[in-house]
Amino acid sequence: SQIFSREAWKLLARSFPRIFEEPQDLEARGDMLLGASLAGLAIENSMLGATHACANPITSRNGTAHGSAIGIMLPHVIRKNGPEAGSLYAELLAEASASEVGDESPEEELARLVESFLEIGGLRTKLRDCGLKEGDFAQMASEAAEQWTGKYNPRTLEESELEELYRCAF
Repeated sequence: SQIFSREAWKLLARSFPRIFEEPQDLEARGDMLLGASLAGLAIENSMLGATHACANPITSRNGTAHGSAIGIMLPHVIRKNGPEAGSLYAELLAEASASEVGDESPEEELARLVESFLEIGGLRTKLRDCGLKEGDFAQMASEAAEQWTGKYNPRTLEESELEELYRCAF
């Protein structure tokens, strides 16, 4: 799974900005297709995590596209998983060759890189933009805690931590 996901990351991280800068760049578009396919193979072998568990209640509540919900939640889950996955995140940053490694923690730098991808793509970055209300977060956290996908997260997240993730994403 790591072989597939690493290669997917390399392809996607370098090509995503390029397809917006040069939409006719067939090499970048091909890299995106291959990267998406490899990411799918990785998921089949290792499952998902807290990002998907949190995204499902967002999608079911108001019809926000699942990919958009994932994009909103992913930077916050990366930050939360940092204590367990920071060294892996540092490797992803190095493989992305997106920028020089800075003074921030690997999880903060990776979260910011993902946020920059959302901005490049013109995607939503806040839950408030999806029409959700803060009063929904406790129930959403309860629903997220029941999602099987969250069981594969690098660290166990309690319902209160899932609610905190929603608040951070708001």
